[in-house]
Amino acid sequence: MARFDVYRLSDGALALDCQADFLDEISTRFIAPLLPPGDAPPANGHLNPIFEVDGERLVMVTQFATAVRAAELKRRIISLDYEHLRIIRAIDVLTGSG
Repeated sequence: MARFDVYRLSDGALALDCQADFLDEISTRFIAPLLPPGDAPPANGHLNPIFEVDGERLVMVTQFATAVRAAELKRRIISLDYEHLRIIRAIDVLTGSG
C-alpha cells in the first residue's frame, strides 16, 4: 500500500490513498474519492483536481475525504504519485495549510 495509489473499493468506487506511508501500522487509511465529473460536485479549482485513470477523467473530491479500513484497499488500479503536487495542494486547500 502506497500513498497516492488508487484503489477500487468493494462497492466499485475509486479511492485515492492520501495517507503517509510511514503510518502503515495503523488499521485505517485516509482516502479521497475519485468520481466522474457528472457525479461530483462542481469542481472548485485546486480543491478538486481532475486526473485520468484508465482513460476516464475523474475528479478528486477532496471535501469528501474520509478514513477507511486499510483492509478495504485490496484492488490497486494505478499510482498517481506523478501528480503528488496537485494532490497535496488539494489537501492543503481543504485544511487551510496552503
